[in-house]
Amino acid sequence: MRSALFGFGLERLGLWASRRPALALVLLALVTGLAIAGLPRLGFNSDIREVFRASGASSGTLDRATEAFGASEHDLFVVVEGADLFTPQRLTAIRDFALDLRLIDGVSGVVSMFSARSAPAPDGSSSDVFPLRIGDAEDMAALRAQVTAHPLVHGKLVSDDGKLALLLVTLSDEATALGETRRVIAEIAETAKTALVPAGIGQSITGFPAIRSTIVGILTSDQLIFKAAAFSLSILLSGLYFLSFRYLLLAVLPSAIAATWLLGAMGWAGEQITVVTNVVPSLVMVITFSNAVHLLLAIRRERIAGKTCRNALEEAVRAIGPATAMTALTTAVALSSLIFVGRPSITSFGLTAALGAAIGCLIALTLIPSLAYFVLGEPDADKEAAHAKAGLSKWIQTASDKTARLVLARPGTITVCAIAVLAVCGALYFLNQPQFRYGTNLPQKTEVAQTAQRIDSELAGSSVVQLLIELPDTAALVPPETLRIVADAHAALASEPLIREVWSLDAVARWYRGNGRTDADLLREMQKPEATLFSRLVNRKKNLALVTGYLPDLEAATLLALEQRLEPGLEALRQKYPDARFDLTGIALHSAHAATDMIHMLSRSLLIAIALIVVLIGLSLRSLAYGALTVLPNLLPISVAGAYLYLSGQQLQFTSIIIFTISFGIAVDSTIHVLNHYRATRADFTGWQGAVSGTVRTLGPALILATLALMAGGVTILSPLPMAQLYGKLILQVLTAALIGDILFLPALIAVMERWRRKPA
Repeated sequence: MRSALFGFGLERLGLWASRRPALALVLLALVTGLAIAGLPRLGFNSDIREVFRASGASSGTLDRATEAFGASEHDLFVVVEGADLFTPQRLTAIRDFALDLRLIDGVSGVVSMFSARSAPAPDGSSSDVFPLRIGDAEDMAALRAQVTAHPLVHGKLVSDDGKLALLLVTLSDEATALGETRRVIAEIAETAKTALVPAGIGQSITGFPAIRSTIVGILTSDQLIFKAAAFSLSILLSGLYFLSFRYLLLAVLPSAIAATWLLGAMGWAGEQITVVTNVVPSLVMVITFSNAVHLLLAIRRERIAGKTCRNALEEAVRAIGPATAMTALTTAVALSSLIFVGRPSITSFGLTAALGAAIGCLIALTLIPSLAYFVLGEPDADKEAAHAKAGLSKWIQTASDKTARLVLARPGTITVCAIAVLAVCGALYFLNQPQFRYGTNLPQKTEVAQTAQRIDSELAGSSVVQLLIELPDTAALVPPETLRIVADAHAALASEPLIREVWSLDAVARWYRGNGRTDADLLREMQKPEATLFSRLVNRKKNLALVTGYLPDLEAATLLALEQRLEPGLEALRQKYPDARFDLTGIALHSAHAATDMIHMLSRSLLIAIALIVVLIGLSLRSLAYGALTVLPNLLPISVAGAYLYLSGQQLQFTSIIIFTISFGIAVDSTIHVLNHYRATRADFTGWQGAVSGTVRTLGPALILATLALMAGGVTILSPLPMAQLYGKLILQVLTAALIGDILFLPALIAVMERWRRKPA
């Protein structure tokens, strides 16, 4: 077999490793040791804002609001529930619980219904709404009416039926680290056992810190369990196929070393593992295993043919090495296209995964030939031939032979059917719309998800949209004009039906007036250093005000539509107060914008990757026709998965687009191996039929075995995380469609093209 056209000479690394195996292994061991030394430097960044961070105005506005008024994603929502909370015993228990929470290390503040105070008297004095001692003689109905009417409490801290109350626990900056957050949550739960349980009150927690802790905890568990399961399945399949511990070792060891190299490089580079990049090590293991299978099957074929150990290694590298190098290049191009998304987190994922693809290629080309020289030794052709005709190897070879016969018998029918499926699925794919909502990322049976649903159903909502107001410059600390501006801004947010409750300085001002006080009284109260009630309403040092609208967890498209409905009112405010600035923000709205933009940009980057890879393959084969030929089979898995998303109502999500990019890279890998083998063997046959049949029979086993092993990644379908479940479902569909595309559709296309070329004019 003559050497294939592409590979750019990178396969020479494999030839060098097969000729200098001892030196190659020593160098590989040194690099592996260096990588292991970098593992302790790895960190984990679970900051939810980092996933959506960009350099645009939206991130800047959110940062300004966070700096001035604190981060809402640092707030824990502690929900307490009982048959009737407004009894002396239960109110006393909840108040004691709220006081105990303030004593927990890492808690900077607690806001509850007990934070409510009466409007200041003419002399400036005020008192708690709740009496110091709640006795049996208290008129509970009147007390509940007074409390629920308070602007701080209404719709936000107590339900209308008095059966649910919310305590807002703000974490200090030191307690926002994942480990510290978990400690605080554990202490809150322990405090509830002693303070609330004896009174018959239940307690649960949600909020961004608790959600982050839950998701990261499940992800960590999934990584350990599912990676072990996937790796074990790969070992089992390799063992059943090769029926040799030596081949088994050569199939699975490179994957483990490649993942170690990548993680070590990330550690030395100071990169942190995020919720986005945590799948990259698994991806690298997948790519490396696929390369290993192709090389090992080629090595076994050469050994069965009677070649010596070294000659078998060199011939296998010459046959498979160019395609291995090319697959690494195309996969790296596909993943590097993610830099066009413009989000640091996605750029980091793309570049890290591209590095992983290069590492997988390097490991396969150097470790397998050098290690195989010592592990396999000189061949026993009869024994290896017997293994090749037994067990799983025999079944897979039989399937490949039948597929080859089907391709030659019905190439036109296969092509028409495949194009029809591609057209229908592609049409359904383009009907998908971007979709994102935080709640969809939470397992519905977890405490954080169920508690958030309770807040959405019983209170104003678990999510907020904020209007940041930059007030006009003035000499006075809190000028009267501030009240007018905030009042109009409050009215603008309150006009939106989906916003259930609005909290602002205007709400406090109206409460003051309702209690016989004046705006002048309020302005004097605000200027007192101890007036902490206003800390999340007005920042006097930065000349900023904040109006907060409470709403349930909404899908991104709904939030963006809400923003559009509010925009005319905000524009009217800008016209009325030209010296002030009005910006909508909040983590939910920012994430809705960012997620929608990211989905659009990920789709665009995927199209760029497809175009670049087609051109790259066409140039390397010196045939744009062959480059164009790869498009249809490689679009098949993306179209099939996209059709599933549309029919299941899940639409385009952040997770699914990343999977499409990964799957396209994997599908192209197999396509390159098929084209490489066909072009390399075409001259060995008098007709194209022999080359097509030989390609399917020879590469079919490697493609099927690699696909079966890669499908082990679909074990995440068992995860409690919806996004991990979606990953598992899509990866199974994508790999199945990619196998059909490369082992059936692509050879049929080649056959149709060859027939068309040879038609008489």
